[in-house]
Amino acid sequence: MGSARKEKYALIGMGDFGSQLAVTLAKKGIEVLAIDSSMEHLEEIKDVVERTVCLDATEEKALESQAIEEFDAVIICIGDEFEETLLIVTVLRNLGVKRIIARATTTRHAYILRHLDIEEVILPAVDAAYRLANKLALQDQFNRLELSSEYEITEVRVPAAFIDKKVGDIHFREDHQVVLITIKRIETQPHFWGMATRDVERFIGIPQPETVMEKDDILLLFGNRKAFEDLLSQSTGDPGLSQG
Repeated sequence: MGSARKEKYALIGMGDFGSQLAVTLAKKGIEVLAIDSSMEHLEEIKDVVERTVCLDATEEKALESQAIEEFDAVIICIGDEFEETLLIVTVLRNLGVKRIIARATTTRHAYILRHLDIEEVILPAVDAAYRLANKLALQDQFNRLELSSEYEITEVRVPAAFIDKKVGDIHFREDHQVVLITIKRIETQPHFWGMATRDVERFIGIPQPETVMEKDDILLLFGNRKAFEDLLSQSTGDPGLSQG
């Protein structure tokens, strides 16, 4: 059996956003064709991506020469020149490109692109603001491992309303739509033959219904972001709890 075919993406516009995206995709094993009208921009990434080409992406014959329609997706990474983005969208459509992803710098530009039937529109500034807001709002959320666009494994400081309660008294799955994987606990242990102490991180293993959650415990949970937001917002008092 042969190896699986590598995904092929063509990226147009190697500014800060485009070059970072190109490098990230290449490091994930995706075949990247980086396109820009500036050789200087391409020089910075030529040793990382599969191929670079210097051309004007608004010229249909120039893109056609790269067999652009054979790529799994073409991503337009241009930011400031929206008119140029629109011209490139037209060219790509004429060449039969099936999947077009476009960057927009304003919500108005995103609105226009979506009305042109570009379903995948990237709004980096809005996405960054959303992530920052979530980070600031969820001060009790620590390390996260994103498993997909919806689900993740995350560490959450035990909510005040859960302290001194048994795991079995909190219906994590039924009432909060999350799964409790384990509990991380900081314990103080003797050190230097009992002359000093030190804090040691310990995992409880698979929590049992009778396991009591203590102050400063870290809960390792599986679920989606909305469920975590609801859990942390509801669990400051007893109304969000289900008594077993």
